[in-house]
Amino acid sequence: MKNFFNDLEHTFIIAEAGSNWKSGSYDEDIEQAHELIKIAACSGADAIKFQTYRPDTVYVENAGKSDYLSKYNIQENINDIFKYLSMPYEMIPELSKFCKQENILFMSTPFSVNDAKQIDPFVQIHKVASFELNHVRLIEFLAQTKKPIILSTGASTYDEIDFALKIINNFHNDVSLLQCTSKYPSPLEALNLDTIPKMKSKYGISIGFSDHSMDPVVGPTLAIGLGAKIIEKHFTLDKNLQGPDHKFALNPTELNQMVNSIRHAEKAKGNNEKKVFKEEEELQKFAKRSLQATKKIMKGEILKEGYNFDVLRPGNKLRGMEPRFLLSVNGKKSTKNIEIGDGILDFE
Repeated sequence: MKNFFNDLEHTFIIAEAGSNWKSGSYDEDIEQAHELIKIAACSGADAIKFQTYRPDTVYVENAGKSDYLSKYNIQENINDIFKYLSMPYEMIPELSKFCKQENILFMSTPFSVNDAKQIDPFVQIHKVASFELNHVRLIEFLAQTKKPIILSTGASTYDEIDFALKIINNFHNDVSLLQCTSKYPSPLEALNLDTIPKMKSKYGISIGFSDHSMDPVVGPTLAIGLGAKIIEKHFTLDKNLQGPDHKFALNPTELNQMVNSIRHAEKAKGNNEKKVFKEEEELQKFAKRSLQATKKIMKGEILKEGYNFDVLRPGNKLRGMEPRFLLSVNGKKSTKNIEIGDGILDFE
């Protein structure tokens, strides 16, 4: 199985379509899903992710209304919303096929074991939603597929993460975690991105970021700087469409902006090696201080700091020794004639 998340120079970007494929009739839904796939592929994202669930295996009967949806003027019972937005299983192979045509990875988040069975033949990576992190049977099933698993960790504690990882590690260890704040949209001050290096140190696995903020740049680029190797973010064709996931999602222009920002951030991040880059070499030689003659120095003359040489920037003159050798040079004899401005290189 391909290792998707340990390429040091590439961040794995998941364009989250969620339920934003829903438009009306089956044919309208397919058309909108295809449009989302094309937009995600054109943006440069690595994968597009949908969601697969059935209302009767998610919430209890008559679960009521969510306060978070009310601000979007969505007043239906959550059971009815999930019923309306549940993707027909027969759409899965069709969307997977279209993703292959568009050269983008197909993903879908399952919410039950049966959902997982339906999508498993069509995905290379499994994704567990934040509120399914404690779904024991689902995680057991996904772990047994031996495919890479991404766990979102919104509204979760380390104890809960430990429990899920223990189940997965009983079968295999190809797993990644996403820092996530389960608020839609999430304010920037609630993103808590400092958990990324903490989780990376604690678990020794790839860590990413599932971003529910409305800003297309701040969260993803900062997350990369902190070590994230996966970025997931919702997108839509139009923020004004009807449905719970459109308002806080990125529009196509913002999705392009996010992907471009991530790719630029990857280049800027570099690695942890501290060296002189070729882009710095000209100015390093021209402007970094070295031991330079301030007078013409004759062979055999005593080298005296502040009298006939000093620590100066050489410009285009012959560059001398590094200033860290100052004490070794001061008071010694020059073994050659040195023109004014040239560097001190030979002494005894």
